[in-house]
Amino acid sequence: MTGGIGFSRQASQSFQDNQNLKKTRQKIAVNPPKRTTDGIDLAAIQESIDFQNQKSESNRIQSLIVTILVLIIILSIVLLVFWG
Repeated sequence: MTGGIGFSRQASQSFQDNQNLKKTRQKIAVNPPKRTTDGIDLAAIQESIDFQNQKSESNRIQSLIVTILVLIIILSIVLLVFWG
């Protein structure tokens, strides 16, 4: 049989070593960077926002058109089945 007591002892020692490393490492301070407006082109940001709004509106209109077309197709199929 492979492994045995030696393997178990090695795993136990490795676990203990990892626990000791965890205790000795310094804690990382979580400080998110401060957001500043230095060097930011406000016109470019506004242009980006306007583009995103136009894209969203376009997607909404396309979704509405597709929904209407699907409803028309379903209605025409139902009419053909029952009256055809």
